[in-house]
Amino acid sequence: MESISSRFRRTKKASPTTPPSGVLSGSPPDKSSSESKLDPVGRRESLPTLTIPTTNARNDLPSKSPFRQRFHFRHSHKRARSPTPATLPVPASPAVASQDSAVELGRSTPASAIEDKGEKEMIKETPKPRIPAFLTQSQQDIEAKFHELNWAERFRLQESANNTSPSFKFARVTAPETKILDRYANIQPWANNRVRLQVPDGHLDYINASPITLRSPLDPQSKPPHRYIAMQGPKSGTIDHVWRMVVEQLKSPAVIVMLTETHEGGMEKCFPYFPRTIEEEPWVIGEEDEFGDGFHAEIKCVDIEEHADGAIEVRKLNINVEGREDDMTVWHLLYRRWPDFGVPALEDIDSFFELMRLSKEKNASEDNPRVIHCSAGVGRSGTFMALEHLMREIDSGDVDRLEIDANRGGEDIVYKTVDALREQRKQMVQAEPQYLFIYQVLRKLWLDKHGLTEQDIREEPAAKRLEVDFDPFLDDQRS
Repeated sequence: MESISSRFRRTKKASPTTPPSGVLSGSPPDKSSSESKLDPVGRRESLPTLTIPTTNARNDLPSKSPFRQRFHFRHSHKRARSPTPATLPVPASPAVASQDSAVELGRSTPASAIEDKGEKEMIKETPKPRIPAFLTQSQQDIEAKFHELNWAERFRLQESANNTSPSFKFARVTAPETKILDRYANIQPWANNRVRLQVPDGHLDYINASPITLRSPLDPQSKPPHRYIAMQGPKSGTIDHVWRMVVEQLKSPAVIVMLTETHEGGMEKCFPYFPRTIEEEPWVIGEEDEFGDGFHAEIKCVDIEEHADGAIEVRKLNINVEGREDDMTVWHLLYRRWPDFGVPALEDIDSFFELMRLSKEKNASEDNPRVIHCSAGVGRSGTFMALEHLMREIDSGDVDRLEIDANRGGEDIVYKTVDALREQRKQMVQAEPQYLFIYQVLRKLWLDKHGLTEQDIREEPAAKRLEVDFDPFLDDQRS
């Protein structure tokens, strides 16, 4: 994860006047063209196209790396075409590889011995890799896929309303006594994919939390799955339930990632369910013995650290469970820079990657689920899971095989992953900007992995591309 994060700290700027070798230039963007598209219910709508430009069309000055400036979008009604890799001149004479790995023409002497400048320019370069097709989609196509995901979820909900069998995969939680335990009336786990508290028979075993398993969409056999528990932000009456779940479901050391502040915009998003300072007396869990099984525990904050200039608060919590010899360690990671229904700001991307790194590093093992929660446990939580899961496919290089395999070239692993999340918990990756954010980050990671910029893969004609004006990262996108 450190290698990925470091790529976002320095990005080589593209030249403002001369495109790199093999890249063609084009005419200015055409703002007048338009194209409409049918949405899932037959309405015709115009959607913007996704592009991360590298130059400023207004003054022709080089722009900063897309992750060091704002992403801006102006609505364009033409779809961007998939960029075609630039082709380089092929030398007429045979190439010979020398001992210092330089490729030369018709000779075996070291590259430093080639004095003829013209001959050097003819040295064959390695072709640029082809960017996976799912990362070249227009913004309107990405938005259309998000609408498809929403329709698929509506159909699941309709099926669950019509099929009252408790064994139905998407059966709903119907017990009326659960409602007081939910933070939001429309956010509940699927009845057959929820964490069940280990309580005596006859007691309610409900907690608003869902086990999540994500297997590699490209190589599920050779990579271990990512395991999480997606949980709502606890309420005042569910604190004991949360810590009971942690003790029952996780191994020590365990990790909880909190992606919301306790209050945002004057509203409670999550009740403060953990001791915030080392000076606080230990919290007592199960004092009222709600389930009549004698479960009691004490939670103590033993250490606090700040990371990423205060973006992350790391607490080391110690849990002493009555009747157990060994204490349990829980690392509580509070991320403070992610607005509800939005995405992290560009200047916070590095801290977001640091959060991912810490959550993996401090966890007992890969098969030990990490608890991820925001307020509802679906929007920010789902985005975190999907992005972390798919970043592994970029880092391993497996996404590059999509363009080699003719049978899978058009596969969209973002859509596939979010759909898999929603089959396990409703409304995961809840907001459209969050869904778009996943593509944007993965595209940037892919470019950085291969040492490329947007200009390197710029398509022709340039008139098909977008100009810059709208910022999906920093806009107040609440719904």
